[in-house]
Amino acid sequence: MTNAAHDRRPIGLATRAVAFTVGLVLLTALAMTAAVWFGVGREQTRYQQAQAVRSSGQWAESMRRVITGEDPAGIDSIGADIAQWLPRRPELRLVSVRDARGHVLGEGASRASDIAIAERLAHAALERNETIVRPVSGGLAVAMPIAHDGRVLGTSVIVWTQQSYQFSLLLALAPFALMLGALLLVAIPVAIHMVRRTVAPLDTLTQFAEKIALSGHTRPIELKTGDEFETLANAFNHMIAKLDASMRHIQQVAFVDPITQLPNQDRFQRDVDSFILQAKTPEDVGALLVFEFQRLPKLLQTLDPEAARELVRMVAERFVTAVRTVDRLVRMRPQGEGMVAARIGAQDFAVFAAGIGTPADAARYAQHLNAALNQPFDWRSHKLSLGAHCGVALAPRDGRDADAVIRHARMALGAAHAAPARLKVFTQSLDREASARLMLEKEMRGALDRNEFRAYFQPKINLATGRIEACEALARWVRPDRTIVSPGRFIPVAEESGLIGPLSDAIMREACWKAAAWARAGTPAKVAVNVSALQFRSEKFAEQTLQIVKHAGLCPSQLELEITESVVMEDPDRAQRLIEPLRAAGVRLAIDDFGCGHSSLAALSKLPFDVIKIDQQFVRALERGDAQAIAIVEMILALAKTLGLEVVAEGVERRNEAEFMAQRGCHWIQGFLYGAAVSAPEFSEMLRRQAGEDVFADDDAA
Repeated sequence: MTNAAHDRRPIGLATRAVAFTVGLVLLTALAMTAAVWFGVGREQTRYQQAQAVRSSGQWAESMRRVITGEDPAGIDSIGADIAQWLPRRPELRLVSVRDARGHVLGEGASRASDIAIAERLAHAALERNETIVRPVSGGLAVAMPIAHDGRVLGTSVIVWTQQSYQFSLLLALAPFALMLGALLLVAIPVAIHMVRRTVAPLDTLTQFAEKIALSGHTRPIELKTGDEFETLANAFNHMIAKLDASMRHIQQVAFVDPITQLPNQDRFQRDVDSFILQAKTPEDVGALLVFEFQRLPKLLQTLDPEAARELVRMVAERFVTAVRTVDRLVRMRPQGEGMVAARIGAQDFAVFAAGIGTPADAARYAQHLNAALNQPFDWRSHKLSLGAHCGVALAPRDGRDADAVIRHARMALGAAHAAPARLKVFTQSLDREASARLMLEKEMRGALDRNEFRAYFQPKINLATGRIEACEALARWVRPDRTIVSPGRFIPVAEESGLIGPLSDAIMREACWKAAAWARAGTPAKVAVNVSALQFRSEKFAEQTLQIVKHAGLCPSQLELEITESVVMEDPDRAQRLIEPLRAAGVRLAIDDFGCGHSSLAALSKLPFDVIKIDQQFVRALERGDAQAIAIVEMILALAKTLGLEVVAEGVERRNEAEFMAQRGCHWIQGFLYGAAVSAPEFSEMLRRQAGEDVFADDDAA
C-alpha cells in the first residue's frame, strides 16, 4: 500500500451532507417537473376534448337551425355544404349529419374507416340522447344529438384529427422551467452554504479528535455555537484535561520514586538509553555510578513505615546535594546540565554524568561522592554511618544500552565491597570473573545432584589428654576425576547463590553418619559442623537437625553446631528460641569467629552455648607479638572460664601457639600443626591408629 493510499482521508460528513442535499434538491426538481409534465399533458387532453366538444356543439346547433327551417339554406344543401367545407378544414376527418331514424342527411370523410365509426356513434347518441366523446385511432370522435324543444331531430358526428386544438407542451412548460432553473441556481448554493455552516463544527471536532489520535495532546478546542456542538466541544475539553492529568499521574507513578520524588530505575534507563542513542562522536561518553548504602536495609527494618520513609528522604536529599556539589566541582557544568540522579533500588542510588570520558575522571567523581555520602547522617539525635559503596561504568564503552551499563556498574559495585576505597570502576576482567562465577554456580548445582561435595574432617586436639577426640567437618568438592576444588572458590559462590543451604545440609548429614559409624567401631569422636546463615534463618532448623541426628543413629552429644557470632547477634531472642530444643536434646553449641563481630556480652551470657571458638586471626597475631591480640585472647579465655564454657583455638600452626593456649587454660586446638582436613576414611584410620597406640601403651605399662 502506498503512502498516498494510506494517508487518504475518508469522505467527510460535510461532503456527504452537501452531496445528499444537492441530490435531494435535484430529485425534488425532477419530481416536480414530472408532476407538471404529467399534469400539463392531462390538461392538454382535457383541453382538446373540451375544444372538440365545443366546436361539435356549434356545428350541431347550426344543423338544428337548418333542420327546423330557421336557416333558409335547407336540408337539401347539407351534403353540398359538407363536401365544400370538409377539404378546407384539415383538422376534420369526418363530418356526418343523420336524422332521428339514423338516415344520412349529409356526410363527408377523408377515411373510409371513419364512416363505420360515425354510424355506431350516431346510433349510440340517439339511443342515449347524450353526447358521446370517443378517442379513435389518430383522432377524437364526438357524436352529439340534435334536439329542439325536447325532441331529438337527429345526430351530428365529427371526427377530429390529432392536431385539432393542440398547443405546444414545451411552450406551456417554458415559464415553469425558467422558474425552476432559477430556483435551483439559488437553492443549491444556499443549501451547500447552510449545510457546510451547519456541519462545520462537527468537522472541527473531527480534526480535533484526529490531532489527539496522532499526537496524544492538543490545545483546547473553542466552539461558540450555542447548540449541541458547543456542549460536545466542552465535553471534549473536559475529557482531554482529565486525560492529561491522568497521563501526568501515570508518568509520575511509572517514572518517579514515590518517597524521594527522584527518577526511578525505568526513567533513569530511558535517559541513559537516550544519551547512548544520540552519541555520535568519541567525546560523547558519560559515567554511570551506582551507590549502595549497606546498612540502610537493616535500619529500615527496625523502623516504623513513616520513620523509614523519613530516613530514605533524608538520604536522598544528602545524595542529591552531594551530586550537585561534586558535579559543579568536577564537571564544571551549570545547573546539572547532562546529569541525572535517581533512586534505582531500596538502598541503591545512581547518577549519570555526561562528559566524563576516562576511568580516572569517573573514579575521581566517585571518590568525591563517596566521601560526602560516608559522612555520618544526623537523624533524630543519632549519628548514622550507612556505609556507601560505589560501582562505576562508562557509557557507551561498557554497554550498548542502559541495561548493560547499569549491570556492569552493579558488577563493579559488588567488587567495591572488598576495595579499600569502597569504589570500583568496571573492567572486562570483572565481566570475565562474573561469567566464571556463573559457570561455577551452574557446575555446583550439578555437583550437588551428583553428590560430589564431601565432608573432610580436621582433627581437634584435647589439650588435657593430647589426643584426637573431636573434629570439624569441612566441605570439599571432589570432582569425578578426583581433583579437589578449593573451598575459597565455591563457598563465596554458594553463599551468594543460596546454594550454601543445601550444601550445608549435605555436609551435616554425612558428618552425622560418619560420626555414628566411628562410635559403632569403638573410636568415637565428636564432630563439629558449621551452620550457614541460610540454615539458621529457617524456623525448622532445630527440627531438621534433630531428624538428621536420629536417622544417622548418632548420640546428640557427639554433634557440635558452630554458629557464627554475626548470625547469632542479628536477633539474639530468636537465636535462643531456635537453639533451646537442640540444647535440650544434648547437642553441643559453639559460637564461631568470636571477637570478630559485634557481640553483646549480656546477650552472650543468656544464650546456652557450650563452646567459644577463637578466630584464627587472633592466633596468628600471637606470632607477631601483637599485644592487643594477646590481651583479647586472654580476655576470651577468662570470660569462658567465668561462664563455664570450653574454648577452641583454630588456626594453630606453631608449637609456641599451642603452648600459649595450653598455659592459659584453652581446652581444644586445631590447625595445621596437628593436621589438615582429610577424607572420612583417612580420619577413620587416624582414629584406629590412635586407638592401637593406646592398646600398645597399655601393654607396655603392664
